[in-house]
Amino acid sequence: MSKAALVYKVKEVAEMIGKPPSSVRNEIRLGNIKATKSGTEYLIEKSEVDRYLGIETSDESLRKDLEIVELRGKIKSLETQISAFKSVASSLNNIIGL
Repeated sequence: MSKAALVYKVKEVAEMIGKPPSSVRNEIRLGNIKATKSGTEYLIEKSEVDRYLGIETSDESLRKDLEIVELRGKIKSLETQISAFKSVASSLNNIIGL
């Protein structure tokens, strides 16, 4: 199966994560990787490999990216407001200091 597949065999997952197939089978037996047994083969969904590796799914990633963009916009707005307040304070200081 190719990397674009939605389900992988143990050997493919082992190559992806840089561990021997025996380690992947052990992780399956320990319950750290969820897999389905098909005949003599274990099949592991791509989303499970991503979860095991700590890779976020595209939906989660997009949601977080959108939140980051929104927060950056809020920060920029607040920085502009702070700059305006500093300018007003400076002007008031100049008027009072006459």
